Amino acid sequence: MANIRENKRDGKLVSYRFTVCLDRDAQGKQIRRYCTWTPAQGVTPSKARKAAERAADAWEQEVRAEYQKQQEAKAQGRAYSLPPEKRKDDFVAFVTDTWFAMNVCGGDAKPATIAFYEYMSKPITEYFRGAVLQDITPIDIQKYFIYLRTDYKTKAGKPFSAKSLRHQYVTLTAIFGYAEKQEMISKNPMRNVDAPKQEKKPVDALTEEQAQEFFKALSDCPLDFHCILQLLITTGMRRGECLGLQWGDIDEKEGTITISRNVSYTPQSGIVVNTPKTTNSVRTIPVMTNTLRLLHQLKSQMQNQHPDTVLTKAFLFPKSNEVFLPRDPNSVTWRVKRFMKRNGFPDLSPHDLRHSCATLLLSHGADIKSVQEILGHADASTTLNFYVKADLRQMQTATDKYAAAFNL
Repeated sequence: MANIRENKRDGKLVSYRFTVCLDRDAQGKQIRRYCTWTPAQGVTPSKARKAAERAADAWEQEVRAEYQKQQEAKAQGRAYSLPPEKRKDDFVAFVTDTWFAMNVCGGDAKPATIAFYEYMSKPITEYFRGAVLQDITPIDIQKYFIYLRTDYKTKAGKPFSAKSLRHQYVTLTAIFGYAEKQEMISKNPMRNVDAPKQEKKPVDALTEEQAQEFFKALSDCPLDFHCILQLLITTGMRRGECLGLQWGDIDEKEGTITISRNVSYTPQSGIVVNTPKTTNSVRTIPVMTNTLRLLHQLKSQMQNQHPDTVLTKAFLFPKSNEVFLPRDPNSVTWRVKRFMKRNGFPDLSPHDLRHSCATLLLSHGADIKSVQEILGHADASTTLNFYVKADLRQMQTATDKYAAAFNL
């Protein structure tokens, strides 16, 4: 007999969830089917319950009949799957047990990506709890985004930002895209849902004058932290890429650094060394002579501390004295922010120093393609959209050059 459970929202009954165990697999795990049933409006709780029991019995008979057909087809070596229009998959069960377990965790996703989708799917499953995957419409999803903009609050008591709304859209697109690919739905509702407008904020970066003061303040930092700050602002590498550097990645003769690793941290996985963000993020970039000199000093310091260690595979910025273990990226962020506050600079993060590097390169005449390659962007449009902006002084210089060219 099917198990019947009430689904409530804000203390009110909205639907019933039916669950039935059809069999057990080879490992002894129950093979279950789920269904969500919504009672007619205005009926009393007792009548709604009786109607739910009748609906559950009818549904269970249909599900068992379909499962029997499936087993018979399997025994005969034939493929059998229920057509989408006949399916009644519980949306939350699909998201957690199928999409997240198989498509996100079961693929080659990095720990940070898994953590991102896990976090983003929580409000989705909370809102759509009790819903049937095949019954969710574009209007249902549009109502969800209205709910996020008006009623939803994060743990900090704040509404979702424009960026988080975009992330919600991306997550829902991934969920329903996977359902469509697996032929579990006949129509993808996300095709008729417009993406939330992207809020374009100015890039946080140091100005020319602030950068001058920034470089002066570095001399008061411990050598390892001096090197980290210098690398972030002069190479534009990401925080995790910087912490993923090993001494074998530095070519002092050629004056280059090869970026082929990224260090990330999630509560579930801890500190993880992986490949960089994209294939374009694996790159070899030039390093300033002054930065190489600092790194040479840091290497000599580490060699003196570990005289019997071959440093080729050692990290430039290790965890304590464990030279083959990388540092927690979050510790660098906190340290950067303390440095910025102590020296009277804007509250910038390590990633904002990457932005600073890009804007300073461009303002001093670097071409877009070179900056794209240094930053590891897959597309030059990313570099253009994020970093290319002109101030009044630059516009005046451009106008003066135009005038001089035509003797105007």
